[in-house]
Amino acid sequence: MSRDLLFEIGVEELPSSYVPPALDQLERAVRAGLQELRLPFDDVTTFGTPRRLTVLVTDVAERQSDFEEEAMGPAAKAAFDAEGKPTKALVGFCAGKGVDVSAVRRVETAKGEYVAVTVKHVGKGAADVLPGLLGGIAPKLQFPKTMRWDAGDYRFGRPVRWLVALFGDAVLPVQAFGLTAGRASFGHRFLHPGTVDIPSPRKYVEVLKGAFVLADHRVREIAVREQIDKVAAAQGGRVVADDELVDINNFLVEWPTGIPGEFAAQYLDLPREVIVTALREHQRFHAIEKADGTLLPGFIAVRNGDDGGLALVRKGNEGVLVARLEDAKFYWDTDCRQAPAEIVEKLSGVVWMEGLGSLREKASRLESLGGWLADKLAPGSATAARRAALLCKTDLLGEMIGSGKEYASLEGIMGGYYAARAGEPAGVCEAIAEHYRPRGAGDDLPASEAGALLSLADKLDHVAGAFVAGKSPSGSEDPYGVRRAGNGAVRIVLEKKLALDLRAAAMEMTRHFFAANSDLPQAEIMKKLGDFLRTRVDTALEDRGVVYDTREAALEARIQMGAVARPGWCDAADALARAQALGAFRSDPRFAPLVILYKRVANILKASTDALPAAVDEAKLTEPVERALLAALGKAAAETAPLWDSKAYDRILPALLGLESAIHGFFDGVMVNAEDAAVRTNRLKLLADVRDLFMRGWDFSKIVVEGEKA
Repeated sequence: MSRDLLFEIGVEELPSSYVPPALDQLERAVRAGLQELRLPFDDVTTFGTPRRLTVLVTDVAERQSDFEEEAMGPAAKAAFDAEGKPTKALVGFCAGKGVDVSAVRRVETAKGEYVAVTVKHVGKGAADVLPGLLGGIAPKLQFPKTMRWDAGDYRFGRPVRWLVALFGDAVLPVQAFGLTAGRASFGHRFLHPGTVDIPSPRKYVEVLKGAFVLADHRVREIAVREQIDKVAAAQGGRVVADDELVDINNFLVEWPTGIPGEFAAQYLDLPREVIVTALREHQRFHAIEKADGTLLPGFIAVRNGDDGGLALVRKGNEGVLVARLEDAKFYWDTDCRQAPAEIVEKLSGVVWMEGLGSLREKASRLESLGGWLADKLAPGSATAARRAALLCKTDLLGEMIGSGKEYASLEGIMGGYYAARAGEPAGVCEAIAEHYRPRGAGDDLPASEAGALLSLADKLDHVAGAFVAGKSPSGSEDPYGVRRAGNGAVRIVLEKKLALDLRAAAMEMTRHFFAANSDLPQAEIMKKLGDFLRTRVDTALEDRGVVYDTREAALEARIQMGAVARPGWCDAADALARAQALGAFRSDPRFAPLVILYKRVANILKASTDALPAAVDEAKLTEPVERALLAALGKAAAETAPLWDSKAYDRILPALLGLESAIHGFFDGVMVNAEDAAVRTNRLKLLADVRDLFMRGWDFSKIVVEGEKA
C-alpha cells in the first residue's frame, strides 16, 4: 500500500535567485531521507514560487521495509563461562539487540571465534517517521543570506508563515519554525489572500490555480513566455531573447500578466546594450525588437497579478524607466566628450591589483603580450591587438561604467563604442568590445582574431599578476577570479584551435613583473603557475568528456613545439586532439596488449641507471630479433613522420601497432639487461627510441587496461 506525500513551506517573498537552489536542496534531501528511512517511493517533484517551496512524492510506502541486521557480539571466550553458560557480557549484548540468548551462534573470524546474532527489524508506519524527516529538512535549507523573525531563534531565506504536510488525505503533524503543519495553504497575496485547504497531494496544483497561484514553475514559465510573446506581437515586434530574465520573472510572480510599455524614440540613439541593460537590471523589463534585430521603443513588464488597473501600472513603469534612460543618456553624452586615447594616461591613477601597479602599467603589459601572441598566432592582427590593448581599459574611467552601477557589466562593450565614436579602426573597436569574453562558461568567445588575442592577453596577465602578488586560488577560495580567467584563456585556445605554447606564454606573461622586482621567487612562482595552467587544461579536457587516464596520457606526452620538446599539456588544443584520437582508438582489441607491452618497455627504462648512448649502434645488434625491432621502428617512424606534422593522430595510432610483434619478439629473444654493458645500453637505447616515438603523442604508461598484472 502507498500514498502520496506533500510538504509545503510557506514564506514571505523570497528573492527569485533563492528559489531554484532551495528546490534542488529540498528534492535531494527528501529523496535521501526516504531512502534512509527505507520508504520506497515512485517519484519526487518540486514546485516553487516566491511564497512557497513545495515537494510532492508519489506512491510512498505506508510502512518502512523490514530488514535483518547481522550483529557481531563479544568473543566466544567472553560470552560463555567455563561451564558453557552465558556470561553477563552475552546477556547484556542480547538484551541490547532485543533477542534471546538462544538465538546466538558462534562464528569464526580472522580474530578468532565470536558470537553473532541475526536481528530482525520490523518497519514502522510511514506516518510515524515522516514528520521527523520533514521537520528536520526544512531548517537545513541553505540560502545566500538568512533572516530571523519573531521571538524564536529561527533562520530562513525569509520568515516562514505556514506549513502544509499531507500523507494521502491525512495531515502530518510536522513541526518547524514554531509552526505545526496542517492542510491550509494561502492563495495569491492580492487576488486570493485567504487560506485554501489542500484535500490531497495530487490536488495541490489544481487547488492553488483556483486561488490564482500557478504553483508549478514549469507551467508558470510557459505562461510567462506566452504573455510576453503576445504583448511583443501586439507592438509589432518580438521579445529580445533572454532566458535568464524569463527565469528571474518566473520566480518573482505567482500569477503572471504581461504589461506593455513605451519610451521616447530619442533614447534609441543610445547603444543597444545600454537600453537593454536599463530595462532588465532594475526593472526586469523585456526589450522588444523588429525582425531585423533593431530595437523598438517599447518594453514588456511581467506583473504578479491579473490585468486589472493596467493603465496605472503601465504609467508607473514608464515613469521609472524614463529616469533610468535619462541617467544613461547623461553618462553616454559625458563619456563621448573625450576620446579613449585622451584618457590612457589617466589610467596611471587607478590601481589594478594591490602591489602590482596601475591600469596604465597593465595596458603596457597587454600591448606587449598582445603583440607577442599576435606574432605567434595571428601576425595580421598585431596592429589592431596592440592598439586595442592600449585603449581597452579606458572605459573604466567613464561615467557609464564608473557611476552607473547597473551598467558595470558593459565594461569593454562601452569601450568599443567610445573607440568607434573617436574614429578608431573597426578591428580595434571590435577587439576592445570583445576582450572580456568569455566572462563565464556559457559566454560567447571573441569573434575577431584581435579580440581573441586581447582577451587571451588580458586573462593571462590577470593569472600571472595574481600568482606574482600571492593572490592565487587556494582550495575552493578564488576571490580574484583567477580560475575563471585561466579557464577562459584555455577555452579560447581550445575552441579557436590555437597552437599556443602555454609554458612559453607563462614566461612572457611574467617577464615584466620579474623585471620590475628581482626579489620575487621566480622559480617558485613559475612552478605554481605551470601547475595551475596544467590543471586548467586538464579540467577543460574533462569538461569535454575525456576520461582521466586518457587525459593523463595526452598531457604527459613530450610534444615537439618548434625546436623544443614540451610536456603535452603546453599545447592545449593539440592535447585535446590527441586525447580524442586516443579515446576513439581504445575500443580496438589490439590496443590493450600494446599498452601492456609499452609499459614493460617503460618500466625497464625507468629501472635502469645506465647512461645511454646518443644513438643505437647497429653493429652491436647481433640477434635477429634486435634487428627486426630496429627495422620495425624505422618503418613506423618513417610512416608516422608526415602524420605527426599534419596532426593525423587517428592514423598514427594504427601505425604504431606495427611495432607490437617486433617488441614481443625482442623480449622473447634477448635478455635486455645483459652483463655486457655495451650490449645492455645499446638494447636499452633501442627501447628508449621505441618509447620516445610513442611519447610524441601519448604516455601509454598512464593508461589503465584490463589484463595488466598488478
